[in-house]
Amino acid sequence: MMRKVLLLFLALLLPGAIFLFLHFFGKNEFEVPVFYQTADELPAECEIEQQLPYKVKSIDVNVSGDYVVFFASGLSTKVFDGALFQVSRLNEEFGEKAPRLIVLKKTEDKLPMAKNEVILDADKYMNEQKCVFLAKANQLVLVDTEGHIRGLYPNASLKEIDRLILELKIIFKQY
Repeated sequence: MMRKVLLLFLALLLPGAIFLFLHFFGKNEFEVPVFYQTADELPAECEIEQQLPYKVKSIDVNVSGDYVVFFASGLSTKVFDGALFQVSRLNEEFGEKAPRLIVLKKTEDKLPMAKNEVILDADKYMNEQKCVFLAKANQLVLVDTEGHIRGLYPNASLKEIDRLILELKIIFKQY
């Protein structure tokens, strides 16, 4: 009987001791990586002469502060409106600290007007997407105040915007 009590006591003590150890001595920190830190990651077809890690520098787009670039060309009006609705969740979540949304469109796009939109011809649009923001086929790019690319998102779906919000919380240390 004494042996069972001792085993039960140890079985309850061990998880409690582990919990207390982790609570007082553990560190629960996350970090969002900076993309394009080496020359191997940069696209070969673009003539990028930059210091590494890569920093976004654009002639056509005002790149200051935290911002999210949304490449909207080729979307239907319904998908575009849904994407803008999802991205508007950033303002609800972060208020004044929310990153600025920049919507890039081609001149021939028939999409509705959006706040902070930049309309470019097809060549400049492709250059911004592939060689300036290094988005490849991604639709959203998160850039921090230092100009580093911190997130690439294939679309503006609920799942991807949730991931964007989580990564922004980590960057802002709000977890």
